[in-house]
Amino acid sequence: MQAGRKLWLAPGTESLASRAAQSIRGRHIVSGSIKIPRLVQAAPLLLALPMAAQVRLGQLSTSLSGTIAPGYTATYGNQTGSTHSWALGGAATLSGSYYNPNFLTFNASFYLNQSRANSNFQSISTASGIDLSANIFSGSHFPGSVTYAKAYNSEGNYSVPGIANYVTHGNSDSVAVNWSENIPDKPSFSAGFQKGGSRYSVYGTNDNGTNSFYSVNLHSSYTLAGYGMGAYYTIGGSHSLIPEVVVGTNGAIVHTNEHSYGYNVAHRLPLQGSISAALNRSVWDSDYLGTNSHGTIDTINTLAAVHPTYKLSFTGSADYSDNLAGQLYESVVTAGAQVEGSNSSEATNSLELLGVVGYTPAKSLQTEASVERRMQHYQGQTYGVNSYSGDASYSREMLDGNFNVAFSITDNVTDRSGENTMGFSATANYTTVLDGWHMNGSFGYAQNVQTQLVTYTSSYYHFSGNARRNWGRLNTSMGAGIARTGLTQQAGADSDSQYYNASLGFGSWISGTGSYSKSSGQAVATGTGLVPVPIPSPVVPSSLVSVYGGTSYAFGLSSAPVKGLIMSGSYAKSDSNTLSDSIDSTNHNNQANVLLQYQFRKLYFTSGWARLEQGFSTSPTPPEVVSSFYAGISRWFNFF
Repeated sequence: MQAGRKLWLAPGTESLASRAAQSIRGRHIVSGSIKIPRLVQAAPLLLALPMAAQVRLGQLSTSLSGTIAPGYTATYGNQTGSTHSWALGGAATLSGSYYNPNFLTFNASFYLNQSRANSNFQSISTASGIDLSANIFSGSHFPGSVTYAKAYNSEGNYSVPGIANYVTHGNSDSVAVNWSENIPDKPSFSAGFQKGGSRYSVYGTNDNGTNSFYSVNLHSSYTLAGYGMGAYYTIGGSHSLIPEVVVGTNGAIVHTNEHSYGYNVAHRLPLQGSISAALNRSVWDSDYLGTNSHGTIDTINTLAAVHPTYKLSFTGSADYSDNLAGQLYESVVTAGAQVEGSNSSEATNSLELLGVVGYTPAKSLQTEASVERRMQHYQGQTYGVNSYSGDASYSREMLDGNFNVAFSITDNVTDRSGENTMGFSATANYTTVLDGWHMNGSFGYAQNVQTQLVTYTSSYYHFSGNARRNWGRLNTSMGAGIARTGLTQQAGADSDSQYYNASLGFGSWISGTGSYSKSSGQAVATGTGLVPVPIPSPVVPSSLVSVYGGTSYAFGLSSAPVKGLIMSGSYAKSDSNTLSDSIDSTNHNNQANVLLQYQFRKLYFTSGWARLEQGFSTSPTPPEVVSSFYAGISRWFNFF
């Protein structure tokens, strides 16, 4: 026994502890789960122990709590062999501090052999992992932190906008280190490093995917002679293998490196004003399916504002970029895709000048008038537009609720044609309680809103609302939302989404939920999922654009009729399609889950079942069906 460390056991439990310790020997790993046969044999003894303990070790203060869960697990499917095992699982959290919480605090969470059938660790097969974090010198001028996470055989997702995602499974890890210096009246400095990655496979295919990243961030700020100044430097990169089922061919390898740095300065002005300026440079290099792109972007941004009175304000800004095309390309590259021809030496640039006058005639009413000049040179042509706009926003209490609305109208005059284009937008929100109903709704509409390129305008609309009410134990809620956006001049560039949900419950006796969603649009494929096209498709080649669409719905039931008893079940289905120059796939996904849990004193009796069916028409393998069943006992312990 170490000096200063005291272990206390309840009277009469020494023999049980001795017998349990003698049974904890030997272990081996099989098919994704960790088996410890003799420990499982001793599990009933461990569950019977009160496990009350106190530990003191110098200036170290710690606490340890968790669950021990021996149980039976079975996994089976149409493309994998059946596994049956009686294994030990559980979770634990160790936390504490050394000397003083402001000096060092730490937290470590572990989980072993957890599945969706018996926990919330989101894996249809048994998953294990660890999450570590520590904070040092948090009470000083030099705070720092370290985090680390690793997961084995865990469930993940390849995202599809607006509908259910593709289900994947694999391993992942990440680490982050951060440190800063904050001495009063001295320049501050902060540094951060992050690195991580994952390897996964997509259920229903033979496809594998990978995604890794790293980044370093440095930042400093200081004040000198009344001028606030700051500087930063960042560098990062990523490497991804996109599954074949998403992009066709043999999958796509994407490799990207970026770094950027900049400087900013600000100073106060009379009349409660300020002026600021920033210089930035960003550099990227990317490779997508063997096609390389690289570029450098320099930008200058300035802003000045004064407030002569509480009601009146004046603002002016100027923004310049020496590589307008690079800004467009970079938004695609940083999303994880590529733009062919982005190495062109053709000069492109943009300049934006904006002046705004703001006036507040009443507390609930704000108005603005602005004039803007935008000049752009790209594709060998020079474009310009003058915009004149007026904005107003209003808010007040109305019918026992809060209502606010904003409206904007803009007149755009182009240099090349001299034509006028009117654009406007409006938004409204309302929240109230009416006859016991808690309701809120929002609405937005815009037509001919200027995009980053002055030759394109965008239009959109969206609205959503929800309501809920309780009648004693009876409660209900419902909600819906619809959105659409697209380029005004370009047919087929729209994206649409809609969702509906509802719930009904009666106390803890029963609760039911249901939802439906539908989505379609254009996207680029990346290592983590489909990302909506960030810029007009003429800039992004059609060969890189995927058209997606699909629907999904889900419903669930849960009940806790008596104390300690929980029953729940859910089902979700998704059907989607993806279309590009290289692949045309019809995809479907079905998931079902059932959970039964009963608590008796400190023991939990748990049984669960999960099933996943997922398939793709372009995959040479049939849809994969994987099921998992679990039944076991767990107990929570506060070890010390």
